[in-house]
Amino acid sequence: MRRRELLGVLGTGAAGLAFLSNHSDVAAADDKSGKHAEMLKECAEACGHCEATCNAMFHHCLRLAAEGKAHHAKMAQYAIDCGAFCTLSAAMISRHSPLMAESCRACAEACHACAEVCSTGDADEMTKKCIESCRKCEESCRNMVKAMGTQHHHEAGKSAGRTS
Repeated sequence: MRRRELLGVLGTGAAGLAFLSNHSDVAAADDKSGKHAEMLKECAEACGHCEATCNAMFHHCLRLAAEGKAHHAKMAQYAIDCGAFCTLSAAMISRHSPLMAESCRACAEACHACAEVCSTGDADEMTKKCIESCRKCEESCRNMVKAMGTQHHHEAGKSAGRTS
């Protein structure tokens, strides 16, 4: 891993840890049973891990694309975009945003798309890590959306005529 890649991964990892530490205190205070708080924490962690992995995958794919493996340019775009969705969802979860369900739903779709695109490329270790991380984050976000539909109602969803 090159120096810039390492610094990027460390930076996103630090941001993710800040979200998680802030989030877990708020979630614990909001949920007496702890079940919902644990689900929020697990999803935020999956999003943070996926973000860091997708950012590393982006740099990996750029290097391979520069070496003439053109398909990796498409993979790089999906990886960096997926990482952005993961960043957004981690932030929404950490502050208990009323739009958290929408963010998690979009993140799950982005993770699914990224894993699919990466599955069509070389099966090197970095690609396998990215696929695995995306699949885990997708599952976690889908579980969050499902749970929020029955446990966590937000005012934004109600005012728009929808329930989350």
